[in-house]
Amino acid sequence: MTLTRRETLALLAGSLAASTGPFEPTRESLKRYHVPEWFRDAKFGIWAHWGPQSAAEAGDWYARNMYIQGSEQYKHHVANYGHPSRFGFKDIIPTWRADKFDADHLVGLYKKAGAKYFVSMGVHHDNFDLWNSRHTPWNSVKRGPRKDIVGMFRQAAYREGLKFGVSEHLWISYKWFAVSHGSDQTGTLADVPYDGQDPANGGLYHEAGCARFATGDLQRGPEGIPFSWRQHWLARITDVVDQYQPDLL
Repeated sequence: MTLTRRETLALLAGSLAASTGPFEPTRESLKRYHVPEWFRDAKFGIWAHWGPQSAAEAGDWYARNMYIQGSEQYKHHVANYGHPSRFGFKDIIPTWRADKFDADHLVGLYKKAGAKYFVSMGVHHDNFDLWNSRHTPWNSVKRGPRKDIVGMFRQAAYREGLKFGVSEHLWISYKWFAVSHGSDQTGTLADVPYDGQDPANGGLYHEAGCARFATGDLQRGPEGIPFSWRQHWLARITDVVDQYQPDLL
């Protein structure tokens, strides 16, 4: 007895009544879940952690740390692109062209290495979907490489006989990306708003209300994340599941 993909997503969002599915939102109930046999046998899988943040070639969490004055990635950004009040992460996205991206070649290498499954990143904390998203224009089909990264990886994985998965890192984005609503604390550009404060960029950097989390210390808990964002998260993750039917989420 297992949940359908849609029921699982709805349960996670707290919007599904317990009586409509085989599980209740309790640890005891979820203990009845059985891991699929294919996953029991798949001892080795490869995941791609790749997206527009890679374009800067300055390490993980670039979209966050470029807005934290004094961090190494902030220094890299100012030296190579300019101040984040003038050139923000939205301007990094077009530089991620993926012009030499070859999903078939990559997944072929992963299979030769012994992988039994492959997982494409669907969306990182940077709030940028790597598929033809129905719920945000900030996606890889409409911007950046203008390619369906998840879809191309999915086709390549199934062509090689691998199971296919998608990873999502979206839920904490509301807090993680809040630093884009800040400003320098010192220097000649102190108090000059970063580009996240521009309402025109709200679709990428979130609403102005997230600014209260614009500190260098990431608050990881769900406290303070509005229900409207949880609903939006559910819509986007349901979308990627419905469109691509991954074996693993």
